[in-house]
Amino acid sequence: MVDSIKMSKDNSLKTRKKTTREVNYSLVPPFPKEILIDISSLCNHSCNFCSNVKMRNKSHASDDMVYKALDEAKNEGSEAVGLYATGEPFLNKNLEEFIRYAKKIGYQYVFVTTNGAAVTQKRIAQAIENGLDSIKFSIHGGTPETYEKIHGKNDLERVIKNLKYVDEYRKINNKKIKIFVSMVETYANTNEIGLLKKTVEKYIDEWDLKKMFNSCGTMPENNLIGEIEENNIRGRSHHDTCFQPFGSFTITPEGFVSGCVLDYHKALIVGDFNKHSLKEIWESKVYQDWRQRHLNKKTLGSICYNCIHNKNEPYDSLIPGTLEMPIEKK
Repeated sequence: MVDSIKMSKDNSLKTRKKTTREVNYSLVPPFPKEILIDISSLCNHSCNFCSNVKMRNKSHASDDMVYKALDEAKNEGSEAVGLYATGEPFLNKNLEEFIRYAKKIGYQYVFVTTNGAAVTQKRIAQAIENGLDSIKFSIHGGTPETYEKIHGKNDLERVIKNLKYVDEYRKINNKKIKIFVSMVETYANTNEIGLLKKTVEKYIDEWDLKKMFNSCGTMPENNLIGEIEENNIRGRSHHDTCFQPFGSFTITPEGFVSGCVLDYHKALIVGDFNKHSLKEIWESKVYQDWRQRHLNKKTLGSICYNCIHNKNEPYDSLIPGTLEMPIEKK
């Protein structure tokens, strides 16, 4: 599970490490234990490294689609669900109810990632009471000036206040929710990593520092604001096989199934949940062909090639007609 906890014996803050995934690299792997449902692709921030700013069509997921996805995935054996992907989950007013329902039908682990600025303390409390297992705050500046430069909004004080409230609430009410902070390192904030960590460390369980990268192959300009070593994106050698086609998927607000959490522009749509079941899509020829390309290391022509190799080559969608070309940043 992605968001498992690694604490030291003295309960001191640990640097976040991804759990080793047990990935079955076959053409039809077992149905994923963990899925993501993108309940909103809208975002109240405009982080300068994030491909959300280039998305053409943004929306909330319908309630019926979310409940249907939760039911089907659970029936197929999923145990964990993230209620986010490309946008800000708290912009969907029904997030807390989705959390409640997921826990009710037996999901062991329900988690979200948020910028922490669009949420009220009342909603935080309700999400925790409804069973939210972990919350990750994305914070990319240690000072208000740098935070605003990266996020596009001066919300650092509000976000830190909300983060502290989660910690206070869990202690007072004896809740087990875990708190993480994620920071993407860029040239603008590299000197503030220690400052932010010091600000939040006594309130959180894990610290997750990420290196800047060419987000799903659609942000080549990130080379200008963050250091990327060619063929070593996010510390992953280009010789490795990406786990995404084999271990998880994301359901978009419109009801498409994408093979990658970073597919902001529908280049990796593998099926339409409005027309087919999740199991049918998982076992489909489109999905199998995509996995075969990764196993053969022949991803050129897909957005995966740009992501893995930090390139800006032309690409097309897996299913003709689904691609929404990124809006060019001004």
